[in-house]
Amino acid sequence: MRYAARRDANDAAITEAVRAAGFTVYDLGLAGQGVPDKLVTAPGLPVFIEIKTPTGKLRKGQERFKEAFEPLGMWYLARDPGETVAWLQMRLTTTQKP
Repeated sequence: MRYAARRDANDAAITEAVRAAGFTVYDLGLAGQGVPDKLVTAPGLPVFIEIKTPTGKLRKGQERFKEAFEPLGMWYLARDPGETVAWLQMRLTTTQKP
């Protein structure tokens, strides 16, 4: 039986900041089983975002997802809106072709 998805206290602030920076945000919070909270996209850039409070810890399923996608630059642990946007913008500039 699946219970209602819990949202971290900073979820709305991070989502709002990422959207305001021009990224598209897909909410995956109801997927469960370690799937990250959001899929953030821009042309040529898909990134899974796991949102945690400053002291929040990853669960086992989340750790497995991180291990699979972080080496590809497709996973980010978001704790702060400004840092998240800065990281996404950096990733976007490194993936765009000149």
